[in-house]
Amino acid sequence: MARRRVLAAVFAGLAVLTGIGAVRPPPPPSDAIVVAARDLPAGTVLAARDLRLTELPPGALPDGRFASVEPVVGEMVAAPVRRGEPLTDVRLVQDSLLQGYPRGSVLSSIRIADASSLVGVRVGDTVNVLASDPAAQRPPRTLAVGIQVASMSRPQESIGSSDAMVLRVAVPEETALALADATVHESLAVVVAAPEDEDTPPSSADAGW
Repeated sequence: MARRRVLAAVFAGLAVLTGIGAVRPPPPPSDAIVVAARDLPAGTVLAARDLRLTELPPGALPDGRFASVEPVVGEMVAAPVRRGEPLTDVRLVQDSLLQGYPRGSVLSSIRIADASSLVGVRVGDTVNVLASDPAAQRPPRTLAVGIQVASMSRPQESIGSSDAMVLRVAVPEETALALADATVHESLAVVVAAPEDEDTPPSSADAGW
C-alpha cells in the first residue's frame, strides 16, 4: 500500500510538471544580427574576430542588418563603432564613392572631433592630414599630403562628441592603413591644400551635413 501511495505521488508530481510545461509560453521569436565584438575605430577593415552574432526580436532589428558575418568580413567601417553595436549597410564605406579615382584607391575614414575646424572644407577638396598626440609634447606631424575628400557626414550614431564629423578620403591602401592606425592613438585634423592636378575629377557624393 505504501509503495502505491509513493508511486501515486510521483505520478501526480509528474502530471503537475507536465501541465506547467504545457501552459508555459514559448520563447519570443528572434533573428540573428551581426554586431561588433569590440570597439572599432573609423576605417577598420573588418575581420571575423571583430564580429559576432546575437539574437534580437524582429521588431528591434534595424534595416540593412546582416544575418551572418561572411558578407561583412573585408568591409570597412565608415565611423567608430561601439562593442555590441549592430552593423548595418550604412555603417560601412560604400565602394561607389571611389568612381573617378585612380585604380587601387581605397576609402579611408577620418574622424574629426570638432566639426567647426572643417569650415570651408568641401567634398572634392584636396587636403593634408595632420596627426597629434595630446599626451605628447611635440608638434603635429604630417600624416598624408594631397588626398581628396570623397564624402563628409556626421556619425550615424553619437559616439563621443556630438560635434564630430567623418571624412572619407580616397587614398592608396598603405595610406589607409596609416590613417587607421593613427585614428586609434592620435587626434587628426585636415587643412585644405592646393590640388596638384586640376584635372582630377572630384567625387559626385554629397557633403551630407
